[in-house]
Amino acid sequence: MAYKITPVDKKNVINAKTSSKKDPDPKVANSRWWLLDKDIELAQSLFGVVKYLKENQGWRQHQAALFARLYGNLPIWNYLGINLSKLNVQYRFPSERPTLNVVQSCTDALVSRMVQSKPKPMFLTTGGDYKKRRLAKDLNKFIDGEFYQCKVYEKSEFLLRDAIILGDGLLKVYETDDCRVGLERTLCTEVFVDESDGMYGSPQQMHQLKVVDRDMVAAMYPKEKGAIMTVEPAYFDSSTENRNTIVSQIMVCESWHLKSGVKAKDGKHVIAIGNAVLFKEDYDEPDFPFVKFPYSPRTLGYWSQGLSEQLMGLQSEINKLLFTIQQSLHLCGIPKWLVEDGSKVVSAHINNQIGGIIRYQGTPPSLQVAQCIPQELYLQLERLVQYAYQQSGISMLAAASQKPQGLNSGTALREYDDLQSDRFAFLSQRYEKAHLDLAQKVFSLARKIAKREGKYETIYPDKRAIEKVILPLDDLKDEDFIIQAYPTSALSKNPAERKQEIIDLMQAGLIPPDEGRRLLDYPDLQQEEELLNAPEERILKVLDDIVEEGKYITPDPFMDIQKAKAKSVQYINKYVMEDLEEEKMDLLRTFSTQLTTLEQAAMPPQPQAMPPANPTPTPTSPMVPNVNQAA
Repeated sequence: MAYKITPVDKKNVINAKTSSKKDPDPKVANSRWWLLDKDIELAQSLFGVVKYLKENQGWRQHQAALFARLYGNLPIWNYLGINLSKLNVQYRFPSERPTLNVVQSCTDALVSRMVQSKPKPMFLTTGGDYKKRRLAKDLNKFIDGEFYQCKVYEKSEFLLRDAIILGDGLLKVYETDDCRVGLERTLCTEVFVDESDGMYGSPQQMHQLKVVDRDMVAAMYPKEKGAIMTVEPAYFDSSTENRNTIVSQIMVCESWHLKSGVKAKDGKHVIAIGNAVLFKEDYDEPDFPFVKFPYSPRTLGYWSQGLSEQLMGLQSEINKLLFTIQQSLHLCGIPKWLVEDGSKVVSAHINNQIGGIIRYQGTPPSLQVAQCIPQELYLQLERLVQYAYQQSGISMLAAASQKPQGLNSGTALREYDDLQSDRFAFLSQRYEKAHLDLAQKVFSLARKIAKREGKYETIYPDKRAIEKVILPLDDLKDEDFIIQAYPTSALSKNPAERKQEIIDLMQAGLIPPDEGRRLLDYPDLQQEEELLNAPEERILKVLDDIVEEGKYITPDPFMDIQKAKAKSVQYINKYVMEDLEEEKMDLLRTFSTQLTTLEQAAMPPQPQAMPPANPTPTPTSPMVPNVNQAA
């Protein structure tokens, strides 16, 4: 099928010079900062680029301030001044704050639900031999230890909350002063990406502006202490209140430019202040050192949409209705006394005394109570609140930690919980992917530090002890492994759901009835599973020690002999094909042989055969003549 090309009408083409978009700053004339060699030119060009992006993306700052105020009643910018700018004169309380904050309620309920799942990244081999599988086990211990050291799951709460409120949550992976991997929460308002560059979500350069204490920067970069101490101070924002501070802070810009191609050498990482470059290096990583978790990605653009933005219209209408109801109650909700003009009524007698007497002459006073608020206002308020919870996917009962009426059995509660989980399937997948990206960046930076320093050691919190794990570097290739995330969470917290799980395990034959009855009184499924798996885990540990370390443990009668024999035969057949060292193969055969000896020793002795009894002589009797034996 042929396509017709329509000629361009020159009258409808917008000239770049007449476009409403601001012309680039003169300092941005050389916007290819990553190609500059002189430090002063590099710093000036870099700050010119970032200043231009900040001025043209001011709408992002205003939106973020609005979304943050919808959640916490305070914006990000000018947070010092807005706290005291509008106070009620009589009660000295901050005014214009919503009393029914569905944005905060939905956000907190969603965060509480999502953080219960702790995605665990795992290194999996792709058709590797036992050495690569052993290496994968060590890498899994290492990444668990780094997640423990960096407090990943604690910071994941901020990552999730920032994404729900602002649209995107960011965690920065960086190298600390003591050559360790560190994680830092980063607001999306600190990071700048050109709109055209990040239209499809994959920009080539990224910039971070951050206000840092002057002395901290000088301690990190002592060679540039003179420039750091003389650079102009910077503030969190341009409000007057933020300038009233006793600390000395400066603006630091950190920028990254990815390589243009596989063989290109234009990747650059620079840290600069207004009058000097503090650090610069070639940048070979395929991505920026930020883990980005989007709440709801947009059709185009790098930044995403948050729940605060989705509920902004409903929250505004709810605030208007609450304000109308409050004013109506204030003006019309108080009972009024109607006193006819000219009647002689003593106003002092109209009080709150029980059984009080009101003296009058003429028309008696009457008490008037008006219906100040139509019922439709309350109905509309209730509908708007329900719409807000429906749009967020969080039920009002879940936000209030209540179960639906009538759902009492464990099966019904689990099915109801599964329905809510399906609503956040895509969000859960993005949450797991963020932890995968985090594991990859942590591992990449740790390997870089290990190659430079010689080794990298972390602490792995085992179930019974703390183990030191050294990052393995030998024969480590990216194509040998893949990383996958598996959500791990606690068992059901509701007692009815936990008991139903135990009943299901009993019906499936996975636990015996006597253990099931015990667990129904105290449902600790994890302990029971560990006890039931202990015999097989012990056998596998002995066999793995032989294969991996050549360490031999003699079997004893307390092992499950039959299961150990079957596993040892499987190990022998498996590792014969994988060319395991002959010394270790001999240990496997010895282990199997000793199991057979134990099995034979445990057998009861065979009953000894009774010797044949002497034949009974033929009875004789004078009544019966003897028969000739020869006959």
